[in-house]
Amino acid sequence: MNDDRLLFALKRLGEEELSTASDRRIRGRIETAWTVRALTFARRGFSVRRLVPVLAALVLVAGSTGTVLSAGSDSPLWDTRVVLESVGALLRPSNDDRVAYLVDLVRSRTEEAARQQAAGHPGAAAKAQVAAASALAQLGGDAPRIEAPVPAPTAPASPSPVRTASPSPAPSASPSAMPARTDAPTPIRTVTPTTAPTPVHTEPPVTATPTPTAVPTKQPVVITGTVHDAAGANAANVCISTSPTPPTSSTACTIRTGTNGTYAINTSATTGTTYTITLYAYFTDPVTGALSSGSATATMTAPTTVMPLITLTPRR
Repeated sequence: MNDDRLLFALKRLGEEELSTASDRRIRGRIETAWTVRALTFARRGFSVRRLVPVLAALVLVAGSTGTVLSAGSDSPLWDTRVVLESVGALLRPSNDDRVAYLVDLVRSRTEEAARQQAAGHPGAAAKAQVAAASALAQLGGDAPRIEAPVPAPTAPASPSPVRTASPSPAPSASPSAMPARTDAPTPIRTVTPTTAPTPVHTEPPVTATPTPTAVPTKQPVVITGTVHDAAGANAANVCISTSPTPPTSSTACTIRTGTNGTYAINTSATTGTTYTITLYAYFTDPVTGALSSGSATATMTAPTTVMPLITLTPRR
């Protein structure tokens, strides 16, 4: 086909007219396609516009939550922080995670009470202590328990009764016989007078009344702490003991650290008595069998005692 014939064919096609039915059908398809396209773009824009306030609200909630969780006990947001932290304990996936989370709460609230007390805010310190006691009550019987050695109270020595020595009776002088004067050769009868003895006053014995001995009372104490390995990371499944001798088997250890390296021990202490407790940490490498250990010493205080950090070092 040459150019002349192509031009002729195109000219003939341009002069042809489509039927009215075909024209309406093509026009309808084009209008429908444009309408669907316009609606699609409008829906997309509407969805994005609706998500903008939702995203803004989420950002505001996240910022407010961070502000609340960092509030101190002297802040008006402290009660809200305590409620959020209590809800967080209920959302933990396992019991070990919940115990570790509550131990961290007890430690942080105890440190907050000490900080407020040092800053001269007794009211804020009391609020932090109440929150720490609440977290301690939520632990319940989940934390392991050991008994700290409690010395037997010594009864004060009762004073011995003082006895008063009875005075000895004074010796009575016996009057000597006076010589009789004789005027006549007849003897004169001599009368010897009798002196009555002096009565002796004896004091009754004095008995001392013994002082009543005060009955010692006990109060619960929770001992918490953290164990790190030689690299400074949290050490899990570490045996915690009060004995300086490592356990001979895995079943001999009843207290172990959690996945985040923390532990909690329930015990009791006698009121008015000061205790110094030393805890030992032991870990045996399951592959090499190498033993690492560490220890920490602190003075026991109620209701919570936070032990210094224990760092494991290899034993030779």
